[in-house]
Amino acid sequence: MINEPKNASDFSGAVLTAFACLQPEIRNTNVMNEIQGETKMNLFASLHRTARSMPSTGAALTLSTALILGAGSQAQAAPLNLTLLDTPDIFSSFIDVNYVAATDAFTASGFAMTLDDDGSVPPEDIAGGSFDLSASINDTGLLASGTLAIGGTVAALGFNSGTLLTGNLTAFGFPGGGGDPLEFLFSVTGGDAAGLYGGVGSTGGVLLTGGTGFTGDFTADFRGAGTAVADVAPIPLPAAAWLFGTGLLGLIGLGRKRSRA
Repeated sequence: MINEPKNASDFSGAVLTAFACLQPEIRNTNVMNEIQGETKMNLFASLHRTARSMPSTGAALTLSTALILGAGSQAQAAPLNLTLLDTPDIFSSFIDVNYVAATDAFTASGFAMTLDDDGSVPPEDIAGGSFDLSASINDTGLLASGTLAIGGTVAALGFNSGTLLTGNLTAFGFPGGGGDPLEFLFSVTGGDAAGLYGGVGSTGGVLLTGGTGFTGDFTADFRGAGTAVADVAPIPLPAAAWLFGTGLLGLIGLGRKRSRA
């Protein structure tokens, strides 16, 4: 069963304030390990529900349109409007987002918190979880390359290698006016949880929300406040095929345009 799209235009002020207050203590690994039981689960369950329930914006055709028409001097809005499957879902939080315009370097790093493999409540805790996404995004918002790496172990599922999921980024979407969500597609390359996501070569999505710091402009640096959260889940196969096909056609069009120039 597919829920409403797990994307958002922005996070509520109350949630961001709570994150900002808790961040200095929770980003300390020793303190993180001491947060146990019901308090921890209630906090992250509440934040997760907030991130997953916010409405999407924009039209589904904007990605292919922007790719086919090519890029201008400013970032061209190209939201993917991803719909993610309910499970499996890896939820990460306290993510620092940073973009350096001079080098096209985008990074997002934080903690992988829970893995929902079958919709059971509560989801499985991830021990020693980490979330790292890095990408090369130019001044028009075009993704050149990138990787996703989610670390940690889930003993209950026999995931003990320390690497839960890895992938290569294949597409990027963002709202034209700035804010959230920042959306990524990736191709699975490995990890203990790769089988849950359909195996190597399958397509998944990342929704990054809740304080990315994105202003709508990739010609300038931007940075979040360490408050962002992310859902990483598969996307329905028809949508994955459509997005890949339109993206490929757009890149071919851009290549021909540059050849003529």
